[in-house]
Amino acid sequence: MKSIQRNIDLTQEKRQRIKQGGLFIPWVFSFGAELEGLPVSEFLEDATKLSNSLRTIHNFFQCDGVVSQGDPLLLAEVFGCSVSRDRSPPSLTHNGGFPDEMEILTERLSQTGRVATALDVTRRLSILLPNTLLLNIIPGPVTLTAQLAGMTAEEACQDPELLGKSARAVVTFTKTLGDAGADMLVVHENVLPQLDHEVLKRLRRCYAPLWNTAKFYDLSPLLMLGQWDPENADQLGKIVDEIIFPAGSLPDNKRNSKRLSLSLPASLLTKGPQEIQNFLKQQEILNIARESRLFFLSTDVEIPSDIHKESLIRGIQTIKDTINEV
Repeated sequence: MKSIQRNIDLTQEKRQRIKQGGLFIPWVFSFGAELEGLPVSEFLEDATKLSNSLRTIHNFFQCDGVVSQGDPLLLAEVFGCSVSRDRSPPSLTHNGGFPDEMEILTERLSQTGRVATALDVTRRLSILLPNTLLLNIIPGPVTLTAQLAGMTAEEACQDPELLGKSARAVVTFTKTLGDAGADMLVVHENVLPQLDHEVLKRLRRCYAPLWNTAKFYDLSPLLMLGQWDPENADQLGKIVDEIIFPAGSLPDNKRNSKRLSLSLPASLLTKGPQEIQNFLKQQEILNIARESRLFFLSTDVEIPSDIHKESLIRGIQTIKDTINEV
């Protein structure tokens, strides 16, 4: 009974921490391969090395959470794409479109290869880091459709059948992450086309079950775009609750919002401390944090392996310290 009550108390503490906001969780994931001295592809198949290195990274930086699953190519690989991860950024090759057995594979997703590994890592970290928020970054339905079919995002949004298949796979992955003990979810879309009425309707059909599922598991979902079109901001706000805006691209009608999430260019980590501090000030991030309106801050992409380890350490520490000072 004491163990059950402790788990309930920890969960409530995490929920309160998420509600409070002011979270800085940089997208550090595959960097653990360097710590382990392994090729990335081999590292990502080993739940023990993954969980141990992610714990080491978190214990060193002491940020507000850890990315326990941060591979946006994971589902595409599960469904048949070839992925080369031993270069930065990793490359993907689609192999003939959607697999015939995609629905069956979706049903068995939690038992499939690296998905099972990702779930195992999340479960382990929930034990190893019981007080730490576990953030998961997964592909959105448009991105997954484009990856599998070799389409552009615009083409993917014109095919409701394929979008529906991808959405079901992403929802299933979300359920399994929720069951494994994840706390936060970033739905990553590489890019979205211009959002006319028809595209919005299709996206709503994809995003509604995904957002509802995430919230059912208390996963606090956020939408992050790799390429940002400011003209889409108002339209996106009609179909998702939380959007991660790139620094410098905050729409005027959002500047006074009570809760804002922002992404920083990963290249910022290559700069010196003074340049980083100047950037945070110039982009209003410090003002947003000072006014207690900052909900979530991360990097816009996974921190690439070609950023030197010392720059990574110095950059993350500078951002964390600067935000905390205000």
